[in-house]
Amino acid sequence: METYFVLRMVIAAGALVLPAVLLLWVALDPAVAMRGSLSAFYYSPARSVFVGILVAIGVALVAYRGYTRGENALLNAAGVLSIVVALVPTSGTSLPGPTVAGAVHAVAAVGFFALAALSIFFYGQETLSSLSDRHVRRRYRVTYRILAVLVVAFPAAAVVVAWAVGPSVALFAGEAAALYAFAGFWLVKTYELARSQVHRRIV
Repeated sequence: METYFVLRMVIAAGALVLPAVLLLWVALDPAVAMRGSLSAFYYSPARSVFVGILVAIGVALVAYRGYTRGENALLNAAGVLSIVVALVPTSGTSLPGPTVAGAVHAVAAVGFFALAALSIFFYGQETLSSLSDRHVRRRYRVTYRILAVLVVAFPAAAVVVAWAVGPSVALFAGEAAALYAFAGFWLVKTYELARSQVHRRIV
C-alpha cells in the first residue's frame, strides 16, 4: 500500500539524513561545534533538526502496521522511545553530574536500538515465504540478521571505546552507523516487498 511505502521511506530517510545533516551543519556553521554523540546536539543550534527528525521517525514507526502482532508491538514501542530520546535531553556538559532526564534519555536510546534490532531479527523474515526462490529467501534472511546485529553492535562498541579512551566522537560514529544499518533494513525490506507482492495483513 502507498501509505506504508511512504512510512518506510520516512523511517529510512530520517535515519540516513540525521547524522549527515548534523555533520554538514558543523562544517558550515562555526557556531556549531562537533559533539561526541547525536544526542549532544540537543544543546546546539541544531536542536530543531535533531528533535524533528527523531520525532518523525518515532511517529512513522508507531503509524506503521507490522505484519504480526509481535512486530507491531516492537515497532510501536521503538517509535515511542524514539520520541522520548528526542524530547528528553541527555545530560548536558554544563551540569554537575547525572540527571533523571539524562538517565531516562539513555535508557530510551538503548531501548530504541534493542527493540529495533529485535523487530528486524525476529520479524524481518515474516514476508519471505511469498518469494518462490529459496536461495533468494536465504539471502534476505541472512541480510536481515546481519543488519539486526549491526544495529546493536555499533553503538555498543562505540560505548566501550568511549569508556576506554574518554570523550571522543566514537559514540556519534557508532550511533550514526547503527542508524544507517537500521535504514538499510527498511530500504532492503521495501525492495523485498516490491518483489514478493505481499498483501498486507491487518494485525
